[in-house]
Amino acid sequence: MSSFQEVKRPRILFVAMHHSVHTARWIESLREFDFDLHLYAVDPTPAHANIRGVTLHVPTPMYPAPPKQELSRRQRVARLFRQAVANPNEAFRVIRAKVADTVARHSRSPSPPPSTEDKRVREVPFTGIDPMAMVRLGRSDESNEAIMALHGPDMLARVIAEVQPDLIHSLEFQHNAYLVLAARDLMHARSPSCSFPRWLATNWGSDIYHFGRDEAHARQIRRVCEAIDLYSCECRRDLALGRSFGYRGPELPVLANSGGIDVDAAQRLRDQAPPSQRKLIMVKGYDHFAGRAMVSLAVLERFADRLKDYEIVMFSVGARPRARALELKAAGVLNIRVIDIATHDEILECFGRARAYLAISISDGISTSVLEAMLMGAFPIQTNTSCCEEWFVQGETGFAVAPDDFEVICAQFERALTDDTLVDKAAIRNLEIIRSRLDQSVMTPAIRDFYRQALGVPLRRDGSETR
Repeated sequence: MSSFQEVKRPRILFVAMHHSVHTARWIESLREFDFDLHLYAVDPTPAHANIRGVTLHVPTPMYPAPPKQELSRRQRVARLFRQAVANPNEAFRVIRAKVADTVARHSRSPSPPPSTEDKRVREVPFTGIDPMAMVRLGRSDESNEAIMALHGPDMLARVIAEVQPDLIHSLEFQHNAYLVLAARDLMHARSPSCSFPRWLATNWGSDIYHFGRDEAHARQIRRVCEAIDLYSCECRRDLALGRSFGYRGPELPVLANSGGIDVDAAQRLRDQAPPSQRKLIMVKGYDHFAGRAMVSLAVLERFADRLKDYEIVMFSVGARPRARALELKAAGVLNIRVIDIATHDEILECFGRARAYLAISISDGISTSVLEAMLMGAFPIQTNTSCCEEWFVQGETGFAVAPDDFEVICAQFERALTDDTLVDKAAIRNLEIIRSRLDQSVMTPAIRDFYRQALGVPLRRDGSETR
């Protein structure tokens, strides 16, 4: 393997969901800085189309694959069905990879398509299964030994040893921070005197707030918080939780995980009519450990008579809410459109035509969708189990509601649906809030200082770098 010793720029190795738009947007915010960026592929899924400006480390088998056999569509479907019966986890991985690839190919990027110069791919050869690599990482496909061995902690440890980063930055806990922790354990077991790189762990969404209540996860979260040098999160609530789990490092700036937004560009996608004249409601469709989109649908169904002239747009939709939404549409109860695949601009356009946004969950971080609703003038109604209260002027620019109080959720939705003055004034104030806290002109210097602190570069009082 080649050496990177001649590179003088600060070197950062990201361990993150390389197929996530959030990872792509965060890395995009670093493009103007003079960093040597690397990204470890944590599973076989193709990288997001907007991942640029990094060296992507993709673990690959050392031995050549047998030539592909050309099969008909019927034969491919039959083979996938047999695989699903024999190994459901592997079938799920194949389907997920195909869906991700389809999304990437059909997504429009506001920036030029990535070139070989923008995204350098390094294939990391794999020669066999290391028993020490077979550890639980909290991932859905952890029972697949081939994936675990190829993308697990043993391979990550090899990449860390080769790249020798100045900083490891893991984005999200349950998959990526756990993976870094396991790689760190392996490296220390093999060489107790080895020096592990400086490690920054970023909390995403429900990583601590929800999973910290589970005994097994709580143990892992505590181990991570005690091992890391730096911890970052997007709300004050989670900073306090990180401290409670054993983090003893310095306090980094609290920044939204979505990175900065070009506010002026987003406003060009926005309907210029005031929100009180809009006839669209945006609804988050999550239905999983935290998402409660079925509650949102029940709220909408209660107000069906008042929503006859409205279009309901659901995005990020789970199976149950999707089925129920289509039932309500077929029955003529609600005019619902379910978005399965859309570009980021298309979602922003929908927010820019929406009067209100409804999202019910039992756990979340700030939620990028809430920020996008505020940006585009849709009045946000979000459960108080997120960090939305750190951005709302409660009752004026948004409603933070309890997830288990259906009547209060209905009452607040009714007010957003009928109070024209409320939604119009909120849109003006929310745009000011987003511009002052999330515009690229604000976030870019904040992220610069964030990484200077993370890399241990001292700053003067005015924020400039000392030499």
